[in-house]
Amino acid sequence: MTTTTNTTASIITGPALFVQNLVHMLCDDIDADLFADRVGTTINHPAFVLGHTAYYAGVCVQILGGTCTFDEGEAELYQHGVACLDDASKYPGKAACLARFDSRCQEATEFIAGSDVSLLEQSAKDTPFAERFGTLGEVASFMLIGHPCFHLGQLSAWRRVAGMNSAS
Repeated sequence: MTTTTNTTASIITGPALFVQNLVHMLCDDIDADLFADRVGTTINHPAFVLGHTAYYAGVCVQILGGTCTFDEGEAELYQHGVACLDDASKYPGKAACLARFDSRCQEATEFIAGSDVSLLEQSAKDTPFAERFGTLGEVASFMLIGHPCFHLGQLSAWRRVAGMNSAS
């Protein structure tokens, strides 16, 4: 039996898993009591950023035809256009935020790695990204790499405002 590697999938999953490492580099040393605190600014706090990007990793799986189980109220807290709240009681704690982010990232990358290359080559015409991307692979790449990295910049800025050093 001959096996072939889904190169398109690996081009997405490798960097997506690296993003997961970057998240830990930025978040592991943040005090749990500050995780849902905007530290007197309008910058999105870590609990929101991780919840938002984890939510969209699940949405990515759905767009690709898979299933994702969302927590009750998750969409209302994290979907596009929802504001980051200053009320820490609305968000899970640090450990839960990191665990959800990790599990959603793993679920999405495992789904993509196990998919046939033809799935990722399908048109994005029936997705919210139809005007921006041509294929489902391009959508997945953005949702699991580009989108989280955009928000990682917010985490980096948040760290500095919170009086922390740059992550390394």
